[in-house]
Amino acid sequence: MHDLAVPRQTQAAAGHAPAAGLLLDVQGLRTWFHTRDGIVKAVDGVSLQLREGEILGLVGESGSGKSITGFSLMGLVDAPGKVRSERMVFNGRDLLALSPEQYRQLRGKDMAMIFQDPMMTLNPTLRVDTQMIEAVLAHDKVTRKAARDRAIEVLVKVGIPSPEERLQVYPHHLSGGMRQRIAIAIALLNSPKLIIADEPTTALDVTIQGQILFEVQKLCRESGTALIWITHDLAIVSGLADRLAVMYAGRIVETAATPEIVGGARHPYTHGLISSIPSIHTRGKELFQIPGSTPSLLNLPQGCPFRARCYRASSSCVQDPPFEQVGPGHWAACWHQGVQA
Repeated sequence: MHDLAVPRQTQAAAGHAPAAGLLLDVQGLRTWFHTRDGIVKAVDGVSLQLREGEILGLVGESGSGKSITGFSLMGLVDAPGKVRSERMVFNGRDLLALSPEQYRQLRGKDMAMIFQDPMMTLNPTLRVDTQMIEAVLAHDKVTRKAARDRAIEVLVKVGIPSPEERLQVYPHHLSGGMRQRIAIAIALLNSPKLIIADEPTTALDVTIQGQILFEVQKLCRESGTALIWITHDLAIVSGLADRLAVMYAGRIVETAATPEIVGGARHPYTHGLISSIPSIHTRGKELFQIPGSTPSLLNLPQGCPFRARCYRASSSCVQDPPFEQVGPGHWAACWHQGVQA
């Protein structure tokens, strides 16, 4: 198995060299926001490795740093945020060395992002066909008719009825769910090598959600597109992702192949997320709830950031736990990870 989402310090300690054939290789990513009140460490030492066609689920509560990780990879972090990384290579290109214009050319063609709010993608003053056709023509030398045909093709893929008619309207004429499907379609227009999806199906009903997940999974398998699916919903991503990376307080605390996480989580935070999912066995019972709330990223506690909410916490947790391999391709950062959750 390939080690995905293995933090920088672990790889260095293990003597891992930059792996060949990776589509995405990020080591020690830090995105800090320098404010009047102090430094907000939104992403603090995250490492990701992804190969063509692989699907990685990035899971965690709100405020864990998932979305900022995606924005950092896309070059969409503005001041006072600062992105630093030991290595950030995509498709053989050093993202840290790109100019703003080079990054702009990369976005939408080789890298695409689906935002949780579709209006971050859609311009309310332009018709849908104008936005989709221009998105194609900006990166590909084709006729407007060919660009329009491609737009209709991807609208059909994401389950939009009467796509020719939908192209003629403005975003405010559409429901929130329909706007989200169009935003997803725009991300698929140029068959990118990497798609970063930030909770893109939250506003969609279950039927359409299932259709989108099927189409995205099919795209990855057939075209070799890699996908990072950002979500707080383990139930959704467990049926989609090849591998999961669980984030808490700006760090990855556990990563493994999806069946390993679902069937044998080692970190108490991961176990809490899994236990809070409704199932046939929990019918009529009160669901498990992780006590407390995520700590302020301005003032993180010393040692393990989860220890104030953890049922396994002990005196050793005042020290940062090492991120260690606990099984084949399975890594966890917990002093008590040897105890099966």
